[in-house]
Amino acid sequence: MSSKPRVDTGWASKDTQIYYAKKYRQILASGPACALAVLAGAKYTFDGWIEAATGTSPLQHVNKPGTYPTIYTIACFSGAGMVSGGVTAVALTPVELVKNATQTSVLMASQGDSPSVKAPGVKNVGRVSSWTSMKRIVERRGPLGLWTGFRLHFARDVIGTGIYFGIYETTKQSLNSYYGSQKANSPGAVAVAGVLCGIGSWLVTYPLDTMKTRAQNNLVGSGAVPSTTSKASASLSSALDTAAKSAARSSKWKGVEMIILRSSIQNMIQMSVFEQAKVVIDDLTFSDGSRTLPEVERHFGRDSRIHKNDKL
Repeated sequence: MSSKPRVDTGWASKDTQIYYAKKYRQILASGPACALAVLAGAKYTFDGWIEAATGTSPLQHVNKPGTYPTIYTIACFSGAGMVSGGVTAVALTPVELVKNATQTSVLMASQGDSPSVKAPGVKNVGRVSSWTSMKRIVERRGPLGLWTGFRLHFARDVIGTGIYFGIYETTKQSLNSYYGSQKANSPGAVAVAGVLCGIGSWLVTYPLDTMKTRAQNNLVGSGAVPSTTSKASASLSSALDTAAKSAARSSKWKGVEMIILRSSIQNMIQMSVFEQAKVVIDDLTFSDGSRTLPEVERHFGRDSRIHKNDKL
């Protein structure tokens, strides 16, 4: 009788690659579209708090076929989403500020009345790079100037990301149960949930996003430009001033239809790919036939205890 194949724990072995793929899958499972690994345990943290208070695990409930959302599952996913949005806002505020400043300079350069801008053979006159935009903002406002509009950005992301994940998980679970799906992530439910979560979050937070952009343009674009400023920096300042005045006269909802269209398509594709990637990783099999981490962790010198969330 042949012996059972053993798990190969060599650094470059296929089993080791599968092991870490499943480990990273747990990080993915805790926060779709969340780039920071520090947020990996947010969902499980909220689940632990709720289970300690009520005796019921929202994550176990969600993964049972035929169940519908409860106030506890909504609170778990929305709370984890709000944490995700709050932390990522710290990193993304400077990125969006520089992006807005750069895009505005490009727009103003393309609409400028300067003969040098319209002269044949002259390209990118009046436009500035992202690096130039960032340097100019730091020169005028200091390093903290890169976080101009942070409070509005923070509010937008905390509210929006909480709504995003709450709607996504609630819709997905409801559709799976209504149509009798035995899988927690049926393709149709994932696609519909992806569309609705994007629409819902932007409908609520779009005015905040508009106010945030206005605040950034107003604060960064204000003030006199030093005489030693380069043409690119002067163009950036002029562009921001013009954009701020124009934005002040526009509606807080202007352009919402396009952001909803973009968000619907983007989230439908993004969440479908994300969920399918989790399925592919879950189906990976170790050399000894095992599929779950608790079955092989002893081979890798890890704790072999089976945790309730290992298969979520």
